[in-house]
Amino acid sequence: MKHEWHQKVAGYFEYVLNAVMIVIGVVIFGFLLRELLNLAQMLWMTDIAGHFTELAEEILVVFLFFEFLSLVREYFIKDAHISTGNFLYIGVTALIRAMLVYHDQTDKTLMLAAAIFLLVVAQAIYRCFRPKMDN
Repeated sequence: MKHEWHQKVAGYFEYVLNAVMIVIGVVIFGFLLRELLNLAQMLWMTDIAGHFTELAEEILVVFLFFEFLSLVREYFIKDAHISTGNFLYIGVTALIRAMLVYHDQTDKTLMLAAAIFLLVVAQAIYRCFRPKMDN
């Protein structure tokens, strides 16, 4: 009897979690559309060469939203399982964006570059050992 109650509670939590993930996906999609609109407006600027850093940063923000949206998609496709590799990709993209913002501060740029290097090494190790863990 006690086991059945735990299963019911777990089922309710699964429904709530799925509903929250749907809401998160819709919100992320809305932000993605907003960023695409901002990017399109930026492309129509007359002095685009003077705003290269802002344009590159805006493109990376769009990629971040694509990656977050793919995480939500993967959550539903793989039955509530999200790969660690996707989080590493998001981390690298976010750090590259931060590097564009703090490119005039040498110490922060070096720390961000070291963090990117560590995430790339972690991604390589994850890819190397992932097939062995799946078996």
